[in-house]
Amino acid sequence: MVKNPLFYLCVALVTGCTGNELVKQSDQVTNRGYFADANQCHQYSEIKQNMLVSGGTTVQIPLGYDQNAFIGCMAHAGWPVPRADFTEYTEASHTCLDESREAENPDEAYASCIKRGNFNIEIMNGE
Repeated sequence: MVKNPLFYLCVALVTGCTGNELVKQSDQVTNRGYFADANQCHQYSEIKQNMLVSGGTTVQIPLGYDQNAFIGCMAHAGWPVPRADFTEYTEASHTCLDESREAENPDEAYASCIKRGNFNIEIMNGE
């Protein structure tokens, strides 16, 4: 039997921490960067056309999104993406970005919004 009081103190501290917030943060870590990656992928996949206006100024006009570029970007970042119905997923992702932009934790808000979309999504491993 261990008679060292320091051992019992360490055991008590470790046991007390298991119900603490330190352990509960593991869910938040799984979605860390989800919002930022989705936002970056939307910007990357945006189709723009340069228009020359009076005075020689060039203005970029957004025309829409390249769904394949968005899906590829999200898959490259390691996030779950659908194998089919890219249109619905891309539109929902854009809506979720708007909804979670002002949230206290945008990553969790975005992940929750995507889950509510009830998509059949999985990790694509370049197969």
